[in-house]
Formats: sequence, structure tokens, C-alpha cells
Amino acid sequence: MPFEYSGTEIAAASGFKPRYSEENSNEPNQRSSSPRPTWRKTYGVLSFTPKRCRFDPANPPKFSTALNFLFAFAASFTVANLYYSHPILHLLAGEFRVSNERASLIPTLAQAGYASGLLVLCPLGDVFPRRPYILLLVLFTATVWYVEQPGAIE
Repeated sequence: MPFEYSGTEIAAASGFKPRYSEENSNEPNQRSSSPRPTWRKTYGVLSFTPKRCRFDPANPPKFSTALNFLFAFAASFTVANLYYSHPILHLLAGEFRVSNERASLIPTLAQAGYASGLLVLCPLGDVFPRRPYILLLVLFTATVWYVEQPGAIE
């Protein structure tokens, strides 16, 4: 086939550099004499990727039909979550004793949050390394949820 490329050609074209290479001076055997700052240690822990999860240009991951269906179902159910509250808005308004207009803010804010995530957070995933970025987002979300709990911080 005329469009077949090897993993090394794709990696070279994309600018992939191995974490530890001969021209890289930060090899694990060559430690500097000065201690590493705390933020650097933290980043090292957050950006650590197990060997089995690292990209291997000689053996790129296979995108199978099953994986394609898994991504399709995950995307479908994620978007469907935005619409689950629509048929029960009148029940929610009655249960929480608010007006129908006030209850209509539920799907509005859910869709606004989803859209802002697509517009702001997704492009940042292309700018920053994904593993520490995702861990930072999870940590931020957990912190916000903890702080907003009644009686969490007294």
C-alpha cells in the first residue's frame, strides 16, 4: 500500500523524542549535585508514566473496532448526561420548591459547563503534557467539591 508508514517514521515526523536518549543530558544515571526543587519533584511524580504505557514508535497502539465502539459509547453517554434532566424539570421544580424558570437553569448551566470545557480545557490538553494536566484537573475538581461540602472547612 502506498500510504504505509512505520512507527519510527511517524514519530520522527511528529517530533517525538524519547524521555532518555543519548543526546539528552538528563539521563537517570547522570544526577546533578544540587538538590532538585520541590516543584520539580512534584512534576516528576505527576508526569511519571509506567513503561508499559509509554509510546513505542516501533509498536504503535492498534485502534481496533472494539476500541472504536468503546469511544463511541463513552462519547454518547457523556453527551446524553446533558439531557437526562429535561423530562423531569417540572418534578425537580416541585421537589425543591422553585419556579419552573429557576429549574430550567439546570440544563442551561450543564450545557454551558460542557461547552466551556470543550472550548477552554480541551485545547489546553494539546498544549500541556496530558498526564499531569489530567491529574491536576482531578485534584482541582476534588478540592472544589471538598471545599463546597457543608462543614468541610469551619
